[in-house]
Amino acid sequence: MAISSKFIYKLVLLVIVFCPRDLFCQENPSFHPSLSPFFPSIQSLAVENLSCDPDSPFLERLSLSADLAFCAQWNPDFVFNGHHCCPRKSTLKSKGRPRCSPRRAKSSYCEEMTEVQKKYIELANLDQGKDITAIINHELLKKLTFQAFCEVNSGFLVNGRPLLSSLMNKIEFKSPQKCTYFGTNAMIDMLDWLGKEVHKEYFSEQFSDVKLVIGDISAPRGGCLSGRGGRRGHRSHTTGQDVDLGFLLVKGGKSSTGRFHQVFDAQTNWWLLKKLFQNPYACIQKIFLDRKLIQKLAHFAKADPKWSDLKKIIKHVRGHRNHFHIRIGNAAGKPGCPSEPASLDEEDVEEEEEELLGLVTK
Repeated sequence: MAISSKFIYKLVLLVIVFCPRDLFCQENPSFHPSLSPFFPSIQSLAVENLSCDPDSPFLERLSLSADLAFCAQWNPDFVFNGHHCCPRKSTLKSKGRPRCSPRRAKSSYCEEMTEVQKKYIELANLDQGKDITAIINHELLKKLTFQAFCEVNSGFLVNGRPLLSSLMNKIEFKSPQKCTYFGTNAMIDMLDWLGKEVHKEYFSEQFSDVKLVIGDISAPRGGCLSGRGGRRGHRSHTTGQDVDLGFLLVKGGKSSTGRFHQVFDAQTNWWLLKKLFQNPYACIQKIFLDRKLIQKLAHFAKADPKWSDLKKIIKHVRGHRNHFHIRIGNAAGKPGCPSEPASLDEEDVEEEEEELLGLVTK
């Protein structure tokens, strides 16, 4: 009886999902080179050089491209990607706005939280007066080392950490019911630190309404965030390395509590951006903002010696008239993250829906 190539493909897929990754090591006698043609991602790893040593960098690469069981567990878009850990490049360049998987068409992602993430939030809520960062020392939370996989517009987040509001960081969420406040350790540490800097600067009673308003970061496991009609609400925000940050408002008799607004005070927000660039946790790779607001910011900040260097990182992208979009790298570093690979061009990944982001709110 002839065996079809489709049957062989499915059989090899089951082997990869349910068998140890050591199966593909050169030293393992069970590995057979004939498997390579069925899985180009494995073939591209140069299997003849693959070591079974636990410290082998090839095993790290293998976990990114061929450990399908791992991706099936963590990536919410795994099935939608055609059972690929990361989607193929061709699917990201389709005309029109890409769509999320129908399974992602929901108003809240809270049910995607892991038990560890739930426990983290539970511990934090036991005593709102404590410093949130002190909770991280709990043995359970040491497991929350971040892992951002694939590209920022097509990836997922492993063991993402939730950002938490406290009396010490003046953080307030725009849409807390969505549970889109999860990020990498670098992202969460940076935002918590920034919130504390805002609290230090505006601690008196007259500034009680001053808040650091946080929009979307990522869902508990990252992945596509759905918008209206099944379209993507964001082109990025899939790996916990992007955050929407409301403009800081400290005067004018208006409150920034829980909302994005179009009131942009250049002096206050230049102070905020400089603090952001000084954070000790994450390098700032890019900041997206509307062109008119960049011009307003430049008019005020041009006399500051730091403006000439930092202005290169602030890019115009439409749909950012009421908030900053901040993208970070993997670790601390200089503005622009020169030691890390550049992310995708912002015009390809950052055309956010103005209706969804409340740009009519003033």
